[in-house]
Amino acid sequence: MTQEQFGSRKERAERDVFVITAAEQGWRVRSARNPSKYYLVSANGTELQCACPDFQAHATEDPTWRCKHVLAVQDHQAKTGAADPQTECELAEERAAVQTEGSVEVVQRPNGEPSAAQMLIKRSISPDGRIDSISIEFTLPLSEATVSQIRDRAAKTLKLQTEIVKSFLNGAGRKVNSDKPSQSQTHKPNGATFARLLDVGVTNGQYGERFYLNVAVNGRRARFFGTADQIAKAVSTAGEQIYATAIEPGMRFNLPCLVLTQESQDGRYLNVTRVLPLPRQGNSGARQ
Repeated sequence: MTQEQFGSRKERAERDVFVITAAEQGWRVRSARNPSKYYLVSANGTELQCACPDFQAHATEDPTWRCKHVLAVQDHQAKTGAADPQTECELAEERAAVQTEGSVEVVQRPNGEPSAAQMLIKRSISPDGRIDSISIEFTLPLSEATVSQIRDRAAKTLKLQTEIVKSFLNGAGRKVNSDKPSQSQTHKPNGATFARLLDVGVTNGQYGERFYLNVAVNGRRARFFGTADQIAKAVSTAGEQIYATAIEPGMRFNLPCLVLTQESQDGRYLNVTRVLPLPRQGNSGARQ
């Protein structure tokens, strides 16, 4: 790896946001943009190695190659002073022991039920307001719970999660369109309808895995099917530049746009045939 390559990749790694967790074999490195997927960075003698495709493709020919995950771990080591995951785990245990020393033991409620569930809400908003997404995580105590109790709690939790997400989406829609007619009911002369790109999914079909975009159109859930290139192009058209290699199931966007739609032959499904950009305002050159 040349010094120029190293500098460029180090700058990219510093711009990205990573979640680094110490593991028995090394460090799990996740992108904050896609926390469900991680790559394992482990020690190989005095050097670090990564399981990501970028590192595997270059390291055999260039032993000095550093992917963004390795650079992120090296930066993490420099800031925390932990040279290996074992040391990092020991430091974490020491910090936890200091924090819990003298703390009051958690007591169950009088009725014998475990402590209340915990909810974590994360919201992502871009400076221009075009991206406004939300994720909700619940932690439920299941100690000594029966299978039926677990099933009941899960059903109630999923229902609550759905209600919160619906409320968020409705609120976001009113905020965007508060000063003009409702976009959800507005059609352009070319037949395009205001919509919102939600997230990426994948389905197993006759010819293997197939990507699709979930799209909210007039209160209905539609899908835009395509290759990774077509999905990336559709997202870029809506205002967020992204490469096809970065497309993965679970990616969330919440991007307003225009779409052309077509009903399935049986009328049960609504498919998006084309994604179009929002119209631009008169003199400002900015999209609505």
